[in-house]
Amino acid sequence: MANQEGILKNIKLLYVEDEEEVVEQMSFLLKKRLGKLRIAKNGKEGFDMFMDERPDIILSDLKMPIMDGITMAREIRRYSKTPIIITTAFSDKDIILKAIDVGIEKYIIKPINPKELLESLEKVAKEILSKRGSIIMGKDGETLGKEEKLKTEEDIKNSVAKLIKEKTGKGPKTVKAFIHMSKIEIEVFEGQTKLEKNLAQNPANHMILKYIREAVYRDYTGEIFDLLKEVVKGELSIESIDIDILNDRETIVIGIL
Repeated sequence: MANQEGILKNIKLLYVEDEEEVVEQMSFLLKKRLGKLRIAKNGKEGFDMFMDERPDIILSDLKMPIMDGITMAREIRRYSKTPIIITTAFSDKDIILKAIDVGIEKYIIKPINPKELLESLEKVAKEILSKRGSIIMGKDGETLGKEEKLKTEEDIKNSVAKLIKEKTGKGPKTVKAFIHMSKIEIEVFEGQTKLEKNLAQNPANHMILKYIREAVYRDYTGEIFDLLKEVVKGELSIESIDIDILNDRETIVIGIL
């Protein structure tokens, strides 16, 4: 059984909304309860962010500039079955039918009722966990509770930072780790050596530097996986490694099968 109290702490949510006042209000509500919140201002930005971030759930307004919520959902459905919840000020039957037709999980009429929204998010999160199984496990055999999850993420951060320093000779300034559903996301900031920083000043060197930095993670995949085996039930695989040479930032996404 999943730990119900902290289930949303395992969720990365993409929130797509163009009204700043609504975003401010909803962000205050959601940030305290979610593991990670990403915000986009329109459907086009939302789609691009979805492709980069691969969130667990999408919460989106219907009527937005550049690309509306239904068009964005239709584009996302070409790549993923990620649950989508639509918010709308409309009660038009045809619009709701269009939303259902592109595979929307639920629609919520504005003004948004916070209790209804949280209940909907929790329901979708439970369904995701049920389909995937209780993958990230605590000592009690249940999915990680809030405190245990935070401690596990801290352990991952410290272990990865130590490993990078051992293999490259320089530890990163910051490492962040986030466990969400069946993925572990690790972000590494300012991990380049002095030589790499000097080489990075010339754009012609960026491709070879990206290859070298990615090789660090590929070559020591087994050691990274060993750091996680005590809290992971299932087979691990590297889903993606994104190397941003210019900003000295690296993102590693580990999938759990």
